[in-house]
Amino acid sequence: MVIKRNMKRNLLQLYDGINNILASWNPIGVPDHIASDEYKGYVAQILDALEKKENLMNCLEDILINKIGLEYNPNNKKHLEDLKKVCEKLLSLYKVFPLIV
Repeated sequence: MVIKRNMKRNLLQLYDGINNILASWNPIGVPDHIASDEYKGYVAQILDALEKKENLMNCLEDILINKIGLEYNPNNKKHLEDLKKVCEKLLSLYKVFPLIV
């Protein structure tokens, strides 16, 4: 089926794109050659939250605070702006490779 192939292709491209965005964001500052593997474990969680900006922001905050263990304060303007930039990149990617046909 063409639709299933397109969805599978979109999913693979979306997965790779999310991983690339996370690697370039690199919130814990690992070396570049490690970053592409470091954040793969968070891609599925992000995929689940991509349909709504609020859900995605909550997901990214959860990853930073509860999974990675970084100090993140949504009341800190720089923290919030950095997270919003990543969120916008992820949402833009999702518009290019939607999973809903």
